Order: sequence, then C-alpha cells, then structure tokens
Amino acid sequence: MRNPIILLCLLVLSISCNRDKSPEGIVHVEPIENLNIQTMQFSEIDSSGILIFPLKMGENKDRENDYLYKEMPHNGYWNVLFYNTHTSTTHLLTENKVLILNYDFKYNIDEGISIPKKLNHIFYEVRTTDFNSDSLLNAIDPIYLFVSDKEGKKFRKLSPEGYNLNNWAFIESSNKIILTATKDSNKNLKFDDKDEVSTFEVTLDVNEDPIEIFSADLKTKLKTLYDRDWKRIN
Repeated sequence: MRNPIILLCLLVLSISCNRDKSPEGIVHVEPIENLNIQTMQFSEIDSSGILIFPLKMGENKDRENDYLYKEMPHNGYWNVLFYNTHTSTTHLLTENKVLILNYDFKYNIDEGISIPKKLNHIFYEVRTTDFNSDSLLNAIDPIYLFVSDKEGKKFRKLSPEGYNLNNWAFIESSNKIILTATKDSNKNLKFDDKDEVSTFEVTLDVNEDPIEIFSADLKTKLKTLYDRDWKRIN
C-alpha cells in the first residue's frame, strides 16, 4: 500500500498546478503590464540642471480587448517626475492622486515683463478633490493652486479647500500670491457665474492658510449698495 502522506502531497501539488492554469491555457497578465509610461516632453527649470517631466500613461487592451483604467482628460498629467542632471537622481512631485492641468515656473507673469531674478518656486494648477463623488477627477471638480520649490519638493496647496481657482498673480514686492476662487455658494456641486468669488492672499515662504482680503463687513456693504441701486422695480 502506498504511503498516505505521499498520496496527500501529490494531491496538494496537483490542485496547486491546476489553479495556476487559466482556462484554455492562457497565461494571466497583471494589469500594470499593459501600462506604458510616457515622458514625451520635458523642460529645464531656470538653467538649474533640474528637468521636469509631466507624466502621461498609455495602455494596451487586455485579452478581452478592453481597457482596465479610467480615461484621463487629454489636458492633464497624472504626476510630474523630476530629474537632477548634477546628481542623476529622480523623484516624484507627490504620491497622492492628482490631476495636474498646468505647471508654471515663470510666476504667471506676462511675456515681455521682467520676472524675479531667483525662480525658487514652481506653481501648479491641480485637481485633487472628487467634489461630486463620481469617482472621477474631471472638469466638474475644483482646481487648486499648489507650489513646490524648483527641485519639485515641499509640494503644498496655496488656495483654500472647496474653492475653484479662477486667477492668480505673484506680487514680487510683498512676496505674496493673490488669487481669486469660486465657492459653490448655492451647493449645486457646480462652480459657475451664480456663485460667489472671493479673493485671498498667501505669503509664499510661510506655511500658512490663505487669508481672505475683503472683510465680511465690506462684502455686506457692497451687497447693500448693489441692492440699493440695482434692485428690479416691478
């Protein structure tokens, strides 16, 4: 009679081998093996030898001829990679889920106007919040203003949470960022021309929350004057 322990081992080995085989002899492929990293463009930051690579990702269809990943907006990047040509080192801007729409190391200053001598910052317009809870980051979600140093480190948000960025400018003499942003005042999960726009300032090199420039009293006065002069007459 055969040794029962040997028979048990053979049975376990047979079950394990059968589990490794997929139907019709198809070898299982991990989803990430269908991904293709795309670094099609890059820029040097302020003649520093530090290169910035905005990242996109290509995907092959799986064996069912379908895609496994959500489609990303064409005008966005899922992250940014930095490469230091002096030290041959690389690092990501962040490991959080983001959709980067734009990056700017000229301080949002118009062409033809002199820019600060020391470009120590890079600015980013980023979507990070699934505002309407549809499991997507897209045009419905708010845009935030972020900043990092020119090496792509110390990445932090400048604009207030829950507000959609409209415009921003760097004020060199005070080293401050002034920005305007829209709040979803009527709570319809949209940012449009019916919502209130507020103006904030934040000091670049200080880790502080943005401060609204116009006080509640001033805003009440503006509304009162408008109500006095522009109310519809029935």
